[in-house]
Parts: sequence; C-alpha cells; structure tokens
Amino acid sequence: MIKKPSLFAAAFFCWNALAAQSLLTPEEAVNLALSQNFSVRLAQADADIAHQNNTAANAGLLPVVNLAVNETFTLSAFQQRLINGNEFNALGAPFNNLNGAVQASWVIYEGGRARFAKDRLQALDEQARLTLQAAVQQTTAQVLTAYYDIVRNRLQERATQELIALNEERLRIAEARVAAGVAAQPDVLQARLDLNQLRAALLQQQAATAASKGVLNQLLARAPQTPFEVALQMDVAYAPDRERLLARAQTESPLILALQKNAEAAARAVDEANALRGPRITANGQFVALRTDNGAGFIRNNNQAGFAIGASLALPLYNGGNLKRQADVARISAEQAALRIEEQRLELETAIENQLVLFRTQQQALALENENVQTARESLLISTERFRLGQTNALEVQAAQSALEQALLRQNLALFNLKMSEIQLRLLAADF
Repeated sequence: MIKKPSLFAAAFFCWNALAAQSLLTPEEAVNLALSQNFSVRLAQADADIAHQNNTAANAGLLPVVNLAVNETFTLSAFQQRLINGNEFNALGAPFNNLNGAVQASWVIYEGGRARFAKDRLQALDEQARLTLQAAVQQTTAQVLTAYYDIVRNRLQERATQELIALNEERLRIAEARVAAGVAAQPDVLQARLDLNQLRAALLQQQAATAASKGVLNQLLARAPQTPFEVALQMDVAYAPDRERLLARAQTESPLILALQKNAEAAARAVDEANALRGPRITANGQFVALRTDNGAGFIRNNNQAGFAIGASLALPLYNGGNLKRQADVARISAEQAALRIEEQRLELETAIENQLVLFRTQQQALALENENVQTARESLLISTERFRLGQTNALEVQAAQSALEQALLRQNLALFNLKMSEIQLRLLAADF
C-alpha cells in the first residue's frame, strides 16, 4: 500500500512531461504551416516557375545556335555520258553524302520587343513572389484562426467543467437537505438532471475541440489525429492604429503590390504588341562542311568547308488587322489591371474601417462580459450558500447557474471575436 502513491505520482509526472512535449504554441504552428502547408508550397512552386521563365533567352534577347548534321547513303544503278564521249556505267554503285553546319540566328532589331518582353517577365517574376508573400500572410491568418478556435473550445470546456463542479455541489446540498428532511426529492432530481445536461454538453464540446484540432492539423499538412495541446490563453493587448493600418495596407499589402506588378506586365505587353507592327531584322551565319563520295562517275570525291553570313528583313504589310487586334487587347488588359489596383485599394480601406469598428465593439463587449461573469459568480455563490442554509429554494440556484453559464459563453465568444478581429486587421495591413 505504501508504493501505490509513488507509482501514481510517477505516472502523473510522466503524463505531464508528455503533455508538455506536445504543447504547440501559435508561433510553432505558423512556422510548421509555412514549411508544410500545401497552399504555400504551391505558391512557392509558381514563384519558382516565374523565376525560371525570367531569362534573356526566353525574352528573345540572345542568339540561337544550332548544330545540324546529315548523312545520306545511296546504292543505285549509275550511267553517265560526258561531252567528250566518255561513258560511265555501274550497277549498285554506292554514293555517300555527309554534311554538317553550325548555324546562328539573332534578331538584331524588332522595335525593342525583346527588351519589353524581358521587362514583362521581370514584372511577372516579382508578381509571383508577391503572390507567394500573400499566400504566406493568408496561411498565417488561417493557422492563427484555427489555433485560437481550439483555444476557444478548450476554454469553453473549462467553463463547462467549472459549472459541473458547481452543480455537483448543488446536488450534494440538495441530497443533504432531503436526508435532513427539510427539502423535497424534486430538488435532487432537478440538480441531477442539470448535472447530466452539463456532462452531455461537455462531451459535445470535447468533440468540437477534436474537430477544430483536425482543421489545424490539415493546415499544417499533418495527419488529422496528430495529438497536441494548445496554450489556453488569448493575448488581447493589441492596440490598432488606424492611420498606420491604412498606410501599411496601401504600401505593404502584397495583394496591391502584386496587382501593381501585373499592371506593369500588362503595360509591357502593350509595348510588345505595338513593336510587332515594325520591321524585323535578323542576322544569320553558319559554318558549313560537307563531303561527297561517289562510287561511280567523273567526280569520285568532293570536300567543301566555309562560312556564310547574311541578314533578312521582314515587314508586315497586311494580316487582316490581327496585329491591331493584339495591340487593342493588350491595351484593354492594361486598363483592367489599373482598375483592379484601385478596386483592391478601396476594398482594403473599407475592410479595415469595418474591422476597426468590430474590434472596438468586441473590446467593449468583452469588458462587459468580464463584469457579468464576476457578478454571476458572486450571485451563484450567494444563492448556493442561501440554499445550503435553507433560506431559498433550488430554482434560485438553478437560475444563478444558468446566468453564469450564459455569461461564460458570451465572455468566451467576445474574447474569440476580439482575437479574430485582430488577426484580420493584421492580415489586411500585412502586419504579421
């Protein structure tokens, strides 16, 4: 009998150590998501693709050099008569023709189209990196939202457990009063009924906590049942500055910056389309080597090698208005890109203003609910003590418990909504 307490103590110590090891902080959750989340990894892949496409060769600024080698072997009947009367005849004569060339082609003038194309690729490269940054910000907000949703559920569990403990005390008092013959059995039955309802609510709340953990595990690209615990606290000391938030949203938001880069790319596409209307000059050069072996005829062998250079000029004269159509489409797309920037600016400003109002409202609501919880606890303690002394009935205690239950629920919800408003403000202002 002496060893049992020590065994229980050892088991309790081990369990606490395991729980401490599985504690997941908000910062750790965000770091895990940024390295494993599928949306972030897909956005990173898009950024890598855009960077790979951003080359001078892809824009057409560099020459194209090819090596071409060809060999042809022929076996045929051969007959040749020369002007001096000599005649060559052969059946199944072999002929072999081997030639090779290093060919170079370089567009040396096209109205600056290649330079415009390079600028467009650079803008698209930067846009993809900004889109990645936006995905990182969005994922951070999603992870924090899921994390604090778990905290909210766990706090609600704790509130329900507090109510269960209070209701158990009420049940003990009711049973003692019935045993003393100063109360009726329905007080005991009602207390037991309320206690069972709270226990059922706790089971449902635990299921909601498990579901919210699965959501966070999904964002972290982990198995849904991966165990972990969260820190049961929400820091609500955030003090938003309206002017700072609006300024950051206009200058730091990756959504607006990405749209600006998209507008730059669209403007360069207009320049590219206009450049297609002008002349195109291409320089060509090659080094050629060839050898011919004839199994019959006057010339049995021929070798040749040398350089060749040249240039070509192409000027579009008529193509059914297709080049004009391309330029018009590019111009309209550029106008659309500029409009999207203004639309996004207005959306961000409106969202920030709305979130600021919501943030202040939730701050006030939280202050009221904190006071309500304190008042409800005091009221319940007084009612419970009055019930113990036989100065009131069970209905007063039940009403006080219900008031505390609702106050705790509203307090928890106001705390969660305040934290969500903070996360949204930080997201809108790119302030993570």
